[in-house]
Amino acid sequence: MCKSEYSIEDFVLDPEFKKWVLNPDAETKIYWEEYLKRNPSKNQDIVLARKILLNLSRSTGRVDENRVKAAWSNIEKSLDVIKPDEFEGKIIPLDSQSSLKKYPVYIHSISRHNQLYRMVAILAVAFMLAFSLHYVTEPKVTLITEIPIEYQEHIAAPGVKSNLTLRDGSKVILNSGSSLRYVKNFESHQREIELIGEAFFEVIKDPNRPFIVRTGQVSTQVLGTSFNVKAFENEVLEVSLLTGLVEVSVDMEDPRSISLVPGEAIRFKSESQKVEKGEFDKEKVLAWTQKTIVFEQTQMAEIKRVLENWYGVEIQFLNRPAKDLEISARFNDQSLKDVLEGLSYSARFDYEIKNNKVVLKFK
Repeated sequence: MCKSEYSIEDFVLDPEFKKWVLNPDAETKIYWEEYLKRNPSKNQDIVLARKILLNLSRSTGRVDENRVKAAWSNIEKSLDVIKPDEFEGKIIPLDSQSSLKKYPVYIHSISRHNQLYRMVAILAVAFMLAFSLHYVTEPKVTLITEIPIEYQEHIAAPGVKSNLTLRDGSKVILNSGSSLRYVKNFESHQREIELIGEAFFEVIKDPNRPFIVRTGQVSTQVLGTSFNVKAFENEVLEVSLLTGLVEVSVDMEDPRSISLVPGEAIRFKSESQKVEKGEFDKEKVLAWTQKTIVFEQTQMAEIKRVLENWYGVEIQFLNRPAKDLEISARFNDQSLKDVLEGLSYSARFDYEIKNNKVVLKFK
């Protein structure tokens, strides 16, 4: 079966997948990362299959060497007592050795075929006795009940920002129109979070459980630090580090792993598959946590997204703004009307607000 058609059960039974989960090496890592890239729809199945493998017992039983020797001893003893006689009947009872001794019957000649049949019967009896003893005396295997995976999800609706304290003590500020998803109470070996949108993290240090934020093709791993991740759809992804150290991994044709120190950031453009590392303006990056909107040479498509999430409204363009239109402005804790009034002078548009709907008409 082609791996692209695998179900969760197929992944669990696949030796290569099991090796990747339990004993990974460079080769398996490259293979399965490439598989995930080609088959993004299988991500959830792989996550569940991985959890199942991690929860299953890895111990296996083995037959004691003395029992194997005893089985062969029974075979040899049985061969020693074969007599050059044949049975009158055609049925040989195979349930126990005593049955053969209790009801012996004889005939006068032995053909080579009958000798072969008798040998097979004796071997079968010996092996049945040996393995029956093994299963009777071996302790019963306790079946491990699969524990259902329970996820925790936090959503900051448009117009709302959320302050969260996670179970490990880490703190998160979740921007409007963003969401977090993770295994409830985290796993024993890691603290992994899936982020859509933007969030600021202050992570409690735990050397035994690294903290990982996954955003599409980018994974940010830390032990204890503070950083901001901005990952809105169809926009440049940014990871900005304030304190501590982080390792950012970018999954693309030429995978990249980048270490950041405080004051550094990476920017990833998914369309061009381009990664840039450099410094960032702390005041600008964290402005959203201080009720401040900052635009610096920002196109109208991003301004529309920011205002919709910030104020919980729906914005419609009656006609398209100029492609080269970029706006720079700053607004601190101001109403939507004041923001639109300020932008209208630079962007040259008229606006109309009706409840939670806004119409912009460019001149």
